[in-house]
Amino acid sequence: MNKKISVTICDDHQIVRDGLKQIMGLYPDIEVMGGDIASGESLISSLKGIRPDVIVLDVSLPGRSGLEVLKQVKALYPEIGVLILSMYPEDQFAIRMLKAGASGYLNKDTPPEILIDAVRTIAKGEDYISPDVANLLVGEVLSKEDEAPHKLLSDREYEVLLLLGQGNSVTEIGEKLSLSVKTISTYRLRLMSKLKLQSNADIVKYSIRNGILAID
Repeated sequence: MNKKISVTICDDHQIVRDGLKQIMGLYPDIEVMGGDIASGESLISSLKGIRPDVIVLDVSLPGRSGLEVLKQVKALYPEIGVLILSMYPEDQFAIRMLKAGASGYLNKDTPPEILIDAVRTIAKGEDYISPDVANLLVGEVLSKEDEAPHKLLSDREYEVLLLLGQGNSVTEIGEKLSLSVKTISTYRLRLMSKLKLQSNADIVKYSIRNGILAID
């Protein structure tokens, strides 16, 4: 009998965790281990006792961001594959995640069969690169000489930039990221200084102009 692929899910929304467990429960070659893990701290703690083949990790987590958690996981347990499953489109976070050590990146709108294919691919020690992400990687290489200013932001500054660009207030962002208003305000001031922006309206315009804010 072949060994099952063990998967640990880290997402701060119960309904997402339950949905992913239901989906994976339909496939006899995959088992979910680790219980309910809703934060980076809980994930790192759980890895002291379990070693999944694949971690399915969200970007937006309370406290430490998914990017920070990813870097710690890869530093401590480089053999574990990490699949990022995020609400953010590929063009907003995929490159950063892959550079930080992720083995794949999918948007939460992804069909279940694609998710399962990605998990199986990563469990074999391979990277899962979707066509959209492949195009982004090509663009990253071609545009290397003309680095956009936002690519030089820290991981958390970049996440705050995205949320501000979507029209969230510092209070709303603080609630989403489980950080204080003062902390979010500090990130806002830093990113505005680095991007030479003066207001939230400037942030929205910058986000649209640089293609990091999806417009329906």
